[in-house]
Amino acid sequence: MLQYITDALKARTDFSAWQVMKASKRSHQLFLIREEVESIRRVDTVKYYITAHQEREEDGKKVLGESSFVFLEGDDIAPKLDLAHEMASRVSNQPWTLPGPDQRYMGAEIKDTAIVVNPDKVIQKIKEEILHTVGGLGAGQPDGVRLSSAELFADYTEYELVNSLGLKVSSSDTDMLFDFVLLTGEGHGEVESSGFKTCRFYKDLHVGETLRRYAQYARDSLAAKLPENGKADVVFAEEALDTLFNTFVAHAGGSSAYQGWSRFEKDRPVIDAPEGELLTMFSNPHLPGMMKSGAFDDTGLARKRVEVIRENIFKKRTLDKRYSDYLGQEAAGAFANVEVEAGARKMDELLAEGTYLLLRFSTFEPNPVTGNFSGEIRTGYRIEGGKRIPIKGGSVSGVIQDAFRRAWFSSEKVTRSAYRGPAGIKLLGLDLAGE
Repeated sequence: MLQYITDALKARTDFSAWQVMKASKRSHQLFLIREEVESIRRVDTVKYYITAHQEREEDGKKVLGESSFVFLEGDDIAPKLDLAHEMASRVSNQPWTLPGPDQRYMGAEIKDTAIVVNPDKVIQKIKEEILHTVGGLGAGQPDGVRLSSAELFADYTEYELVNSLGLKVSSSDTDMLFDFVLLTGEGHGEVESSGFKTCRFYKDLHVGETLRRYAQYARDSLAAKLPENGKADVVFAEEALDTLFNTFVAHAGGSSAYQGWSRFEKDRPVIDAPEGELLTMFSNPHLPGMMKSGAFDDTGLARKRVEVIRENIFKKRTLDKRYSDYLGQEAAGAFANVEVEAGARKMDELLAEGTYLLLRFSTFEPNPVTGNFSGEIRTGYRIEGGKRIPIKGGSVSGVIQDAFRRAWFSSEKVTRSAYRGPAGIKLLGLDLAGE
C-alpha cells in the first residue's frame, strides 16, 4: 500500500514535494467498571499520514501551499490527492523544504520488549495488580477507597516515513496509558480522585504505588480546607511539573521567534534580575522511556539534544525544519522532553513552615505568550508545625517571568512522562485565593 501511495504521488506533476508516514498500531486494551472487567480487546489500525506541497508564484514571489490528510487502506487515492491539490492552492505560506536523506540519527530507548512480544501477559498482570491494590484500600470502611473505573492501553506502533527527496526512515515504540477514577466517602460527601499516567515501559507504570498515592489524595480531600488568601511561597510537584515550563518551551521555539513574540534573545537573560537559583534547561529527545523521545520528528528530521538555557542565559532555539529554513538557523527538532538541572536544597528544606505544596490542579496551563497562570487546586498541602494539612479549592496565580525571579530547585530529581528534573520547584510570593 505504501508503494501504491508513493507511485500515485510521483505521478502528480502538480505537487512540488510530498511526504508519507505509515503508522501501524496494535493496541491491547483493558476496561474495568468497579472491580469487574467490562472488556479486554485488541485493536489493529494502519494509517497513512500524507502531506503534499505545492510551490508556486504569487505577485512575483514564491509561496508554498500545503495540505495534509489521513489515508486508510481500501480508499481510492486519486480523489484525495485532487482535494489535497485544491486545498493547497488556497494556502500561501513562506516556502520551506522537507528534510533530505543525508542525516545521522541517534536512537532512543522507547520500546518495551514485553509489550511487543507478549502484550496479553502484560495486560493480565496489570489487571491483577489493579484488583489486588484496590482490594487493600479498605472499601466499606469510613475512610475506605473504592475503584469507580479504569482504562488501560498498551500500544505498539511501527513507523515508516518516506518523502520526495529520497528520505526513508523507520522506527517503532510502545506506550502505555493508565486512566482511573477512585471514590471515597458516601452520599453528598463522596469525593473522587482521578489519575492519568502515560509511559513507554511497563516498569514505569507503578500500578500499585500510583493507586495507593491517589487513594490517599481522595482520603485527604474529605478533610481538605481552602487555602488562605494572600501571598505565599509555593512548591510545585508531581502533576504540576508537567506544564510548569510551557512558557519557556514556547518562547524557545521557532514559531514564537518567527511571529515576533518570543522574549528570548541569544546570550541574554530569560528572567530579569533573578534572586534565586538560575534555571538550566534542555530539550532532550534521547531520554529512555519518555513520551517525547525519538530519533526523528514527524517530518523525518533527526532530533538532537539542545541546551536551551544555561544558568538563566538563553543559548539556542529548538527548531523543526520549517522554522529552521525560515530563520536560517540549525534544525534540531521542536522541543522534546523538558530536562531541568537540579538545585542545591533538599525537598524538606523547601517545605518550610507556611509553604504550600501543590500537586494537582483542575487545569494548569501557563499562557505561552504572556506567562500568566491561574490554577484551581485539586490536591495540595500547607506545611504547619512540620505536618501537611490538606487543602483543596481556591487557586494560585502569577506570571512565570516574575515567579521565576525567586525560584529554588530541589536536589532530588523525578522523571515524568515528558519531564526530568527537580522533584519540587519553589516559587516565592505567589497569589493564593481561598478563604
